[in-house]
Amino acid sequence: MSTPEALKKPVHPKEIRHLDISDLERIERFRRAGYGGCVSDALNALGVRDSVFSDRFKPLRQGMQLVGRALPIKLHSLVEPRTPEHQKALEARWEAEGGHPQKRMMRAVADSEDGSILCFDCGGDMQPAQFGEMSCQVAYAHGCRGMLLAGNCRDTQYVLKMDDFPLFSFGTRPNAFGGWVVQEVNTPVYLPGHLTHYVRVNPGDFIFGDNDGVQLIPKDLVDEVLLRVEATFEFENKERELLAAGMSVDEVYRQFGVL
Repeated sequence: MSTPEALKKPVHPKEIRHLDISDLERIERFRRAGYGGCVSDALNALGVRDSVFSDRFKPLRQGMQLVGRALPIKLHSLVEPRTPEHQKALEARWEAEGGHPQKRMMRAVADSEDGSILCFDCGGDMQPAQFGEMSCQVAYAHGCRGMLLAGNCRDTQYVLKMDDFPLFSFGTRPNAFGGWVVQEVNTPVYLPGHLTHYVRVNPGDFIFGDNDGVQLIPKDLVDEVLLRVEATFEFENKERELLAAGMSVDEVYRQFGVL
């Protein structure tokens, strides 16, 4: 594929390409060649349109690229203060289920291939901060490479000092009190969408986010999208060189059509 027309051409499911590479290599290649527009164009050519997340998701700073394999997490609000009796009952239940829910979540991160993205469905709760810097450090140390948080984060001045932990959230808050608990780990969740009310996030789907917004790439199309994105990157670099060299307007539209 070396022309815009070829890049827009749909393919039969049997022609979808797959690569024998690690997710860390996928992340590196998407970050080198990808940006929101070309990912969207590739998905559209493959018949995927309703995978853009809400514009409420904002990066902690401009320039962050959120790329990796989705590890969905469902939270439940705990607004009422917990009595000692309630807390004791919860801890007994958690112990029977294999440990504290957050610890089970971090085990899922550690058990996943490096390159996961924690995707938090917070049930619309905007009262507390659901994640902070120390939890980011634990996740990062075990292979997580970012977070998509439909809620609030905190400790952001320290999150921003981390080497490679892009975080897109709805906002920031200083308080963790107000309460929440992890309910489900690595099962499908629904996060607010832009073109549709919700976007379903399945374990193993891929997340791509940058200054233009965040998108989901269905797991069966990840490598096909990557290869199309790289072909676009190569084509557009040649186009940029010709434009910078002063190609006439008529010649631009003759060769490239509507930009």
